[in-house]
Amino acid sequence: MKKYLALVPILALAACATPQPAEPGIETPVLGEGGCDAEMLFYLVGQDINEIDVATLPQPRRIIPPGTAVTMDYRADRTNIELDDGDRVVRVYCG
Repeated sequence: MKKYLALVPILALAACATPQPAEPGIETPVLGEGGCDAEMLFYLVGQDINEIDVATLPQPRRIIPPGTAVTMDYRADRTNIELDDGDRVVRVYCG
C-alpha cells in the first residue's frame, strides 16, 4: 500500500507536464477546414424542402426525412438537412 502512495505525487507531477509538440510534417486539422459550412445554410430552417432548389446545395449532402435510418459515419464535408413530417427543414448540420 505504501508503494502506491509513493506513486501519487509522481503521477500528479506527470499530469502537469507540457505535451510534446507534434512531429514536423504532420498537420493538425483546423476546425472549419474541409467542413461543410452548415452555418451558411441555416437560412433553410423553416423552409419547405420542395421549394428549395436542392441542386444548388453543396455536395456531399444528405436530406433526412423523419424516421429515416442513416449511417452513423461522420464526414466533416457532408451537409445533413433534417426534415419534419411536413417536409420543412428543422436542422442543418455537418456530419
